[in-house]
Amino acid sequence: MEHDHVEDGDQVVFHREGWSRVFQIRRKRQVYLDKTKLDVDALIGQPYGSTFEVDRGKLVKIEGPAASELSLGETSSDTGTDNRNLLDLDSNQKMSKEDIMKMKYDGITGQKIIEELIENSETFKMKTEFSQAKYLKKKKKKHIPVFTVMRPTPRLVLDIFSKDPSKICYLRADSLSQLLSYSNVMYGSKVAVVETCQGLVLSCLLQRIGEAGKIVQLIPSNTNAVCRQVMDYLGFAKFMENVYSFPLDELSSLKDDRSFPSLNSKYYDKIETNEDGVSSGQYNITVSNGSFCDGGESLTSNENAEAQGSDEAFDGESVAPDLTEEYGDCGNAETEGAKIDSGMQMEVKKLGPNRELQRQRREKRQKEAGTIITEKLDSLVIACKYNPTPILMQMLSYLHPSSSVVVYCQHLEPLVECYTSVKDNHAGLQLKLSETWFREYQILPQRTHPKINMSGTGGYLFTFITSQSNSESFAPQS
Repeated sequence: MEHDHVEDGDQVVFHREGWSRVFQIRRKRQVYLDKTKLDVDALIGQPYGSTFEVDRGKLVKIEGPAASELSLGETSSDTGTDNRNLLDLDSNQKMSKEDIMKMKYDGITGQKIIEELIENSETFKMKTEFSQAKYLKKKKKKHIPVFTVMRPTPRLVLDIFSKDPSKICYLRADSLSQLLSYSNVMYGSKVAVVETCQGLVLSCLLQRIGEAGKIVQLIPSNTNAVCRQVMDYLGFAKFMENVYSFPLDELSSLKDDRSFPSLNSKYYDKIETNEDGVSSGQYNITVSNGSFCDGGESLTSNENAEAQGSDEAFDGESVAPDLTEEYGDCGNAETEGAKIDSGMQMEVKKLGPNRELQRQRREKRQKEAGTIITEKLDSLVIACKYNPTPILMQMLSYLHPSSSVVVYCQHLEPLVECYTSVKDNHAGLQLKLSETWFREYQILPQRTHPKINMSGTGGYLFTFITSQSNSESFAPQS
């Protein structure tokens, strides 16, 4: 059950208009907010929705009506009729930047600094009432840092990525809501998802299926670290048992035999265990042609995970051991191969019992994911940077009839290809390509209008309902 107050270890959103950031609250931890170092101990025990002001590096809670008053602009009684004679010049403000910095250093409050700026402005009284309110709002945002502590939600997380929407494939709130609606995902559903949106789509689907459903995340290969940043924001770690990972390049093996090759099986023949059933950390490796590499790739996925900035992969667990550290890289394979017979067994670097158990659990989870896929899925959701057509056509055979399929892309052309492939193969009903139109409005007295700065597009959606289920996978027509 969710609690109403901030607790130690919670992920919280520091939110104000046009700006949001997520921080994890820990005792004796300091964070940077607008270049100001803050101690977040004061937030522990405070209710969500509380408003705070930053005063010389400390958080001061704003009680009652004062919180709402800070967002309003008190205009002067003297106002101009229009702004036609105003010129935007630096000389209009008598106070210099050094004067303002000195006032902050002396501990002058932000409200007092704004009053001094108004007093020393030559054009403030000539502005219209609306221009004065806009000026005050801008100065309060700069000199009175006020924010509200909120519980992370998908809508607030979208605001966090508003400055760099390419990280979530330019997915917008309206597109995300329609994606979830068309997916028909509900409590207890079994869903396959392919996404490169920092885990945003995955988190929203996980929120819908609850504790009874299953989600299989399809990833490019078993050597890539899975990015689930948003899942950390929303605190879904307790539901991780319902999320499985499965490599896309292993899908073809599901059609031939359910006992598909497990992770790293092409490198290890078997695992030796002791009498208690615990791995001894020794492996049998078959070395052929004096090479430790297969197709020019390293035997380990550890380097790839480190390149992604993480040493975790597949549900946050450690990846395979680094064999090159023990035996050298591929460049010395021929020299080493001359000394070793192709059928010779060797002992590689031992792993601790914990890491070996993690590796075995990872293989078990992958097999469970394969079983979930072969037993048919209820929905398929694709929102990624890859070409969606091959993934879509290959996954159609693993969906129940009348299953919902949603494909999102920031560009229209890949979805046109998906539409054509599904239609030519008679694989779906109610095929629909759509683009949502979303516009944000400023709602203020006598100045309600669409906001000038807005995103050009929220991407495109291709949706349909599957009409048949074949044991053979569909293939897009050339």
